[in-house]
Amino acid sequence: MLRAEDVKEEFLICSVCMSEFDEDRHVPRVLPCLHTFCHQCLQQMAKGSKLHCPVCKSEHVIPKQDIYGFPKDTTRRNLIDFLRVRKRSSDILCKDCPEDKTAADFCKECYIFMCVECTKAHKRSYASRKHTVVSILELQRTGIEVFRRKLTCSLAGHEGQTLAFYCSGKGCEMAICTACTVCDHDKNKGHVIINVQDIYNHKREELDKMFETLDEDIQSAKLVLKQAEKELLNMDIKELEVEKDIDETFARCRKVLDRRQSQLKESLAILCEEKKANVQEEVELLEGYIDGAANAKDFSTHVVGHSDPSEFIPLYSILVQRLKSLNNYKVNKKTLKIESPAFEAKEMEEEFEKVAETIGKLNTVVEHKKLNISRGNTDITLSSASSHRKGERDQRFGEILCPSFTYDVCSVHQYRELSDNCRTLKNYNTVPKQPGMYGARQLKKYRGVVGIRSFEPPGKYYFEVQVSFNIIKSLDNINFVYEIGLSRRSEIDNGYYVYDQPHAWSFCAQHCEEHKQICSWCRHHGENLAHVPLSLNLTGTNVTKTFGFLLDTDKAQWTVVDCLEEKKIHTFQNLRTSRALWPVFGCHWPSKVRLEMTVRSGTTIERLPNVLRTN
Repeated sequence: MLRAEDVKEEFLICSVCMSEFDEDRHVPRVLPCLHTFCHQCLQQMAKGSKLHCPVCKSEHVIPKQDIYGFPKDTTRRNLIDFLRVRKRSSDILCKDCPEDKTAADFCKECYIFMCVECTKAHKRSYASRKHTVVSILELQRTGIEVFRRKLTCSLAGHEGQTLAFYCSGKGCEMAICTACTVCDHDKNKGHVIINVQDIYNHKREELDKMFETLDEDIQSAKLVLKQAEKELLNMDIKELEVEKDIDETFARCRKVLDRRQSQLKESLAILCEEKKANVQEEVELLEGYIDGAANAKDFSTHVVGHSDPSEFIPLYSILVQRLKSLNNYKVNKKTLKIESPAFEAKEMEEEFEKVAETIGKLNTVVEHKKLNISRGNTDITLSSASSHRKGERDQRFGEILCPSFTYDVCSVHQYRELSDNCRTLKNYNTVPKQPGMYGARQLKKYRGVVGIRSFEPPGKYYFEVQVSFNIIKSLDNINFVYEIGLSRRSEIDNGYYVYDQPHAWSFCAQHCEEHKQICSWCRHHGENLAHVPLSLNLTGTNVTKTFGFLLDTDKAQWTVVDCLEEKKIHTFQNLRTSRALWPVFGCHWPSKVRLEMTVRSGTTIERLPNVLRTN
């Protein structure tokens, strides 16, 4: 039996206006591409005789009957009634009276909900007294089958007659009623009448065969996807290895430069000592000449000024000889040659820049990996995809690293939206996105986004998330508000949440029957580990909270704290940290909650909560 929690949220709301499908303005209508939108949005999307599907961008010609020509998606209508009965029965109003009383019963033939008084009138009426009427309480114990509606003929005079037959004649191919077989689909005029159950069985068999083929193709694609995800992880490892090679190579190059630098300094010291010795020799010669010349002049002047001519004559020859020798030195014509050391750096820098541009090369090695597919002999070729770059603005508080990261825009689900700086996640989108438009990393099932950096051992990692939400409609206990978790990459997109995965740990918000409000839950592998009240579950409630998350890979612990209240919420134990864990962020039910989640990391973390400083 179908359970209420098995119903996918996006199946019940229009992905354009985010309104729940109904039987008024938001009637679900399915396009030929099998994407469903409400009647009102299709009218707004129509341009002339054509419209484009906002999901897959397919172009469709509008039928002659206008938007009404696109068939109703009655399956969604049935599911909505099913959920209303199961979860919001008090909101169901009587459709048979103008007083908007709460419905108590349901007519299986008329497919209408009725209050107690209208049910009595319905049973008294000749036209409906034999109809099957069941109470809301009975409906809550049944499956969705009771809500399946047998369509009736819309032709004048045929009202109320079920479409029990099918005309397979050329140009017809439509379900018809008993009156139609007589009036408009005469066998004698080439019409071929078949029981509608028989044609249903036949067409169901055709679809089953197509499903088998499609399942095989999906399995083939999953094999490729699995390999692609593995390659993404390998690319992260390869990036680290190549970064290490680059660092080691340039470290060796720097050692070569350091050795050359030392050699030049040693040569400079030797050269300077040699040149200083030469200059010192010149200095000593000049000092000797100056002293000798000054003494000779002083002595000669004394002799000339203080001696008798008879005394002067004997000394003249020695005076002249000495003065001539000093004059021959010719100091006034001698040029001192000094050689100073110089370093020609400009030419070296220019040459080095040219050489540096050619040092090392990055390229890719393409590997073609063939996967054996069971159907046929198809070979699927997979080439490696590029990985993200790690942030450069990390913050550190002692042993705790606050790694700088944002949300990975290439992973965000098509029904979710990121801010321009990739730091805020919204549970709604203003511009519909096409599935797969961001490549292989885009999430298909998980309603959220992955962080652009993983956390690898060893080390302690800390980041924060500010969560702001406004409750538009009270939530049921199956309605998640948000989820913040750590998970291995291969398990993130296995479902709409990660709390039930074996290698994932989840901190999420959901309605709690015990506290009768929204609680914060800590979960792992489907098990509830702890929960604390978070906020009221009333329309108009606004909540803003900031949570801190500390991962200790050495102790295999993940601690969640309320940053504003400086309170530890829970510490997950025994995490499997031998492999990288990715931060994941999910947000849900845009028809009931308006939510934004802003990640804080790196230098945007100004301090650690006091409650963590003892860890």
